[in-house]
Amino acid sequence: MTNSSFCERCRTRDGHLCTADLPLFRELPEEVQESLCRYAVRRRHDKGSLLFLEGDPVNSIRIIEAGRVKLCRIDSDGQEYIMDVLSDGNSIWESLFVEDAVFTYTAVCLTDVSVCEISKDVFFGELDRHPGMERYLIALLSKRLEAAKEKALLLSIRSPRVRMAGFLLDRIRRFPEPEIHLKLDEIAASISLRQETVSRVLRQFEKEEILQRLGQGRIRILSRDGLRRIFTSGDA
Repeated sequence: MTNSSFCERCRTRDGHLCTADLPLFRELPEEVQESLCRYAVRRRHDKGSLLFLEGDPVNSIRIIEAGRVKLCRIDSDGQEYIMDVLSDGNSIWESLFVEDAVFTYTAVCLTDVSVCEISKDVFFGELDRHPGMERYLIALLSKRLEAAKEKALLLSIRSPRVRMAGFLLDRIRRFPEPEIHLKLDEIAASISLRQETVSRVLRQFEKEEILQRLGQGRIRILSRDGLRRIFTSGDA
């Protein structure tokens, strides 16, 4: 089930716009943020439902206000590949600038999810009125491209220990939260390893006091230096 309503929580209790904390918008002038928020629509999606399917048209920016969303693809053999797992404050927008773009992956709600949507027409209207926004967006796209290159490099690493260390370092860099919330199958599908291999490597890291497994897909990193040592040295 999906419910929608106009956004009523664009400003926090201290009067700041919620967009001020989002990487996509925080460098934009406040007047631009206010205009975008004015036309934002909040939609609520149940756990297990889809935000969109592979092949659907890209017609809006989707900002995850609360919850967790899995971006995935299914190959010709029926194997799922998880491209990313996004949480509060992340946004889906990169293909917005491609003419007649469609999504190349499916977005699945791993929990109940609240999403704010800003239509493509509204966003492009602001671009036309504020040409200076283009440089900022190009810089953001460049960062996303570099991240994609790093992900491709990570998947080329043969050692499961090194690949896992790189993956965990990337997660805590992009999502600076006390815990990583990912299940074994989600990690395995994200970095092309078997679940048994992921479980074995996590047990090794736990014995080495690099991390602590808290159950229910929760991992607490105890030593970033330990992960960094494994990743940079290629310690298999």
